[in-house]
Amino acid sequence: MSDPVEATIEVIDNANGTLNCLDGARTAVYAASAHYRGQSSLHFTKHQIAVDLHEDGALLGFPVDRTFVLNGPTIDASLLRNHLAHWMFRGTDRYSPRSRHAVVFVRDRLSADDWSPRYRGIYLALEKIAYTRNRVALAPLNSACQTTDELSGGWAWQNNPLGYGDYSPNIVLDDATGLFGSGARPVLTYPEANVLTQTMRDYFVSPETGPLPRLYQYLYANMTHPDGLEEHIDIGSFVDYFLHSELSENSDAYRRSTYFFKDRSQPINAGPVWDFNLAYGRGGRQTTWLYTGHTFWKRLVCNYKFASLVQQRWAKLRATTWSDESIHLFLQASAEPLRRQLKHCSAWKSDNLQCANVNANARGTFDDAVADLVNAVLARAQWMDSNVAGFYKTLDPEVCVGAGELPAYNCAADGDDKGCLSNPAAYSDAVAFPEPRKSVAAKTCDASKFSAASGAKMEEPTLDPCWLSAGVYITDGSITPFCGGYGFCPEGPGAKCTCTSGRRPPTCARHDDVIVPHGGLFGSDVVKQESLVSNSVDAVLEENTYWTSPLFFLCAVSAMVLGAVLRVRQRRRNRHYSRLREAIATGSGSDCDGRGLSYGTS
Repeated sequence: MSDPVEATIEVIDNANGTLNCLDGARTAVYAASAHYRGQSSLHFTKHQIAVDLHEDGALLGFPVDRTFVLNGPTIDASLLRNHLAHWMFRGTDRYSPRSRHAVVFVRDRLSADDWSPRYRGIYLALEKIAYTRNRVALAPLNSACQTTDELSGGWAWQNNPLGYGDYSPNIVLDDATGLFGSGARPVLTYPEANVLTQTMRDYFVSPETGPLPRLYQYLYANMTHPDGLEEHIDIGSFVDYFLHSELSENSDAYRRSTYFFKDRSQPINAGPVWDFNLAYGRGGRQTTWLYTGHTFWKRLVCNYKFASLVQQRWAKLRATTWSDESIHLFLQASAEPLRRQLKHCSAWKSDNLQCANVNANARGTFDDAVADLVNAVLARAQWMDSNVAGFYKTLDPEVCVGAGELPAYNCAADGDDKGCLSNPAAYSDAVAFPEPRKSVAAKTCDASKFSAASGAKMEEPTLDPCWLSAGVYITDGSITPFCGGYGFCPEGPGAKCTCTSGRRPPTCARHDDVIVPHGGLFGSDVVKQESLVSNSVDAVLEENTYWTSPLFFLCAVSAMVLGAVLRVRQRRRNRHYSRLREAIATGSGSDCDGRGLSYGTS
C-alpha cells in the first residue's frame, strides 16, 4: 500500500473528560488519502502511515494543515524517542513537528463478511515536515519569479538516498561538492516539481547563484575569511542542529533524513529534524563526537563563530530547556498516559488489544524501557558537558579537511589569535548568538507584468528528466539514475539528456514506464511534459491514481480517538458498530478505562 488510497479519518476526542470508546460519537471526520511510508519500516507489521487531508484541518488538535504521519514505533520500546526529539528541537525556538501519542486500529478487509477493525498498537501522530504557514513557512515560488532576489527562496531539500520519483538538482560535482557535499545530489522537498521553470532550476544549480554550490565553494576556498560564513548559512540553526544531533546520538545524523531550507533573501537554515528511532542510545552509546566522520561538519567546527556558539549555546540550553530536570520531567509526563493504556495489557510488547506492539526482543517492562531512555539521554548530556569546551583547536588538514588555506586557530576572525586555547569562556561569550529565524512573509511574485498589454510572456513550468530520479538499481546495471532510466545528463544549468541506444530525447523514458515525481503531476494542467504527453502517460496516471480498496485506521489520543475509513457505505456502518461492540466485549481488555484514553502530550 505504498500508493495512496482514499480514506476517511474519524476522530473521537472528548476534551470534556468523557471516556473515549471505539463505538463512541466521532468528534471530527476528515476526507483524506493515506499510504504506507518509509523504507526498512515497510517490513515491520506495524507500518508507518502518511495521511493527506483533502482540506485543511486541525487533526488531533494540531495547527491547521493537511499532511500528517502516524509513526509506529517498533524498535523503540519506550515509544518516546521521536516525541522527545521534536520537543527538544522546539526547545531551541525553531520549528519541529508537533507530536501526540495515539492508538491505531485499521479496517482494511476486502470481504463483506469481515469488516471489524484490527488493532495496530500505540503510535505517535505527528505533523509531516512541510513548508506551509503553520510549519516552516517559506516564500512561494512561481513562474513570475525572475530576479535573483525572487529566485532566492523558498527552497528546501534533504540529504537522503535517491528514490524512485525523487526530484534531485543536477548540481556541478566539482572538488568542493565532492568534499563538502559528499559527492551526492540533494533531494528537493520544496517547491514541488510541477512548479519549477527552467530559470528556477538553473538558478539553483548554477555555481554563481545556487545556494549549495556557493556554500561548498566558500568552505573550500575561503576559510581564512571566517566572517563570510554567515552570508551562506544561518549559523545559529546549524549550531542547534549540531547539538541536537550529538545529544540524540542519532545513527543517521548528518547523512540521512537531514533537512535544510532557504527562505527568500535569507541564508540556508538547518532543520527541521526527523527520524529518531535509532537515537538516544538505541543505535549504540557513544563517548565521542559523531560529526567527525562528516567532512562538511568538520569544516564548520573550524570556523571560529561556529566553534564559539557551540559552546555558548550548549551552556544556555543545558541551563534551561535541555537541563537534566526538564528532560526527566518531560519523559515521565509523556510516559504516564502510556502506562495507563498499558495497565490493561498483560503482554505489553504484543499486538493484543491495548498493548504497545513493539519489538518482542525488548527486555524488561515498559518502565524499564523508559528508564533506559532517560539514562541514555542524561549520560550523553553529561558527557557533552565535560567535552564541549574542546572545540577550540590548533587547525590542520586532519582536523579541518585538507583543502585550501587554513587559519592557524579558530579563536577569532584573526586566525593567528590563540587565546581561546587557554581561556575558552572569554572567546565563546564574545560572539553573539543570532536570533532564531522568522519567516519573511514574502509575497507571491507579481504576475501582472506578464499581462497581455505588456506583451511579455511568462515562462511555464516543465518537467526536467535530468532532475527526475529513476531510483537506485543495484542488480540492473542497464538502468541509469536519471533520464527515465535510459540516459545521462551533464551537470549544471541547461542540461539535456543523452539517451542510450533505442531511446528518444528529451526524456529517454519508455512509453510504458513513465516516472512520476512525488506530488508533481496529479491534477496539474500547467506542466508541459514535452514528449511525456501521450496516451501512454494518461494510462500510467490513471493506473497510479488512488486505490479503491477499503482502508480503516482508528486512533485514540489524549481523550480522543481518531479513525479513517475508505469509502465505507452507510449500510456497512451499522453492521460495523454492532460487530465492534461484540469484539470489544470478547477482546483482551477494554477500549475504555476509568480515566479515559489519555495517550499523549502536545
